[in-house]
Amino acid sequence: MQAEIKRWLNSKMLPLDYQSTLVNASSEQLFECFGAKLTFGTGGMRGLMGVGPNRINDFTIKGATIGLAYLLLEKYKHPLSVIIAYDTRQFGQRFAEIAAQTLAHYHIKSFVFKCPRPTPHLSFAVRTKKAQAGIVITASHNPSTYNGYKLYDENGCQFVPSLADRVSYFMDTKEDYFAFELEDYAVLVNKGIISELSAKDDESYLSFLNALHPKVQTHPDFKVVYTPLHGTGYAYGAKVLRDYNFTVFEVEEQRTLDGSFSTVKSPNPESKAAFSRAEALGRKTNAELLLATDPDGDRLGVAVRDQDKYIYLSGSMLGALLLDYLIKVNPPQKGAVMMTTIVTPCLGSIIAEKHGIKVVLTLTGFKFIGEQIELLPKDKYFYFGYEESFGYLFSPLVRDKDAFQALIMTANMFHYHYTCGKDIDTVIENIYQEYGYFNDELLNYEFVGIKGAITIKNIMHDIRTQSEHIFKGIEILSIEDYLTGIKYREKDMELLTLPKSDVYRLIFENGTVAFRPSGTEPKMKIYISIYAKEKADALNKFLLVKKRITTFMEQYHEK
Repeated sequence: MQAEIKRWLNSKMLPLDYQSTLVNASSEQLFECFGAKLTFGTGGMRGLMGVGPNRINDFTIKGATIGLAYLLLEKYKHPLSVIIAYDTRQFGQRFAEIAAQTLAHYHIKSFVFKCPRPTPHLSFAVRTKKAQAGIVITASHNPSTYNGYKLYDENGCQFVPSLADRVSYFMDTKEDYFAFELEDYAVLVNKGIISELSAKDDESYLSFLNALHPKVQTHPDFKVVYTPLHGTGYAYGAKVLRDYNFTVFEVEEQRTLDGSFSTVKSPNPESKAAFSRAEALGRKTNAELLLATDPDGDRLGVAVRDQDKYIYLSGSMLGALLLDYLIKVNPPQKGAVMMTTIVTPCLGSIIAEKHGIKVVLTLTGFKFIGEQIELLPKDKYFYFGYEESFGYLFSPLVRDKDAFQALIMTANMFHYHYTCGKDIDTVIENIYQEYGYFNDELLNYEFVGIKGAITIKNIMHDIRTQSEHIFKGIEILSIEDYLTGIKYREKDMELLTLPKSDVYRLIFENGTVAFRPSGTEPKMKIYISIYAKEKADALNKFLLVKKRITTFMEQYHEK
């Protein structure tokens, strides 16, 4: 570690502010920045911004792009092109330009968005421009101190592990980020090796969104509040809703491109706290629906008015509601396929199967859904895809979750129910009566830094060795350990068909529990989904399982 610190300090490329940070850092800070290095996880390479190989900075962005360049040169012949986007986070544009400058060193052309643009637009652009890859500079919904780097293949799908591993291999075996200096960005633009995307490229994506759902005459009393949470949704969110004839009120102070996300603790539409200003505006305007997108525009959060309050929907519930609506307005044809993940509660899968829709389960991460779309046989077609972490996809012309597709469909769905005289409680109760009562919850435990990563590793070890003791008295029908690739059922074992991943899933008679380290945040994630035909029975069984988990986690949470 000391040798690496010295190498950074001695580099002539190191900016003065980086040098100053290193010189003044404490031993603990140096350990966190240099004691490990960033790797590709569920959502690409993501981490705190700062100095060193375990932080997002000019050099780790450059190093990852060197790895990408070698992968592209291995897979394709010239001419090669890459689309590059960035969200509203601090240093996003700078990191995007460094990625383009790095690719230029290998004679690979870049098309860079001139302004912050959403991840789904990047996926769409890779496909429509027939590029070989895409890069998005984003840390999604993480706090403002984070940034990240996501890679997309020629199909507009985020890199699956085999491709990310190849990039990592080249990062480790080829020249590193201090091996060469970058040519000036403006000079490269003048040479034509870097091009900036224009408003015409925005229009192409907007035209696609405007054809997603038939337009209806909206009820004048149905009002929508929308907030982009200082993110890329400022460009499309309200505009698209108005194009679909909705009356929209924007949270104006959250339209500003503010990389510090100053009006929220975290720009996460999964969090009720992020809706505080949207809810205040909703009460003022008597809005029926509150919608929020995250900084890179791939996640959608939703709250629905219920008399004098707003009901905040989980990602899995919204997915089930959207599927139910889609079946009503666009009935599935022969060969329809719905895709979701192994940690997403199974209500949506039960609905799909009842209507003859084939369900494909994938590992956590929308990249696996995007991958499966490409692998569909000719007699099947993609109908809908979603995951519990607030990601939804309707059209396969995009191969990642798309908050703008989702807000169009969500607004139309709740307008449909509004005109039918059904409130949110009635809609959900109707689904429960038909398919069973569900109690779902995601428990998040945060363990920061390198020491936190060790704690999470210990939790996964302990749950694997103690699960039968933890859930004693609750019948476990089977256990799926995706790290070993084995499913255990009493004394029998069978191989799992999905790729190996650090996920441990228990299947009960009335539901599931899955344990998984987050691939994007320093968190241990525990997914609970329990159901039963009777409401009280479902709740009691859920509370029992949850109590066993929280008791087990107390020993780590206190440390």
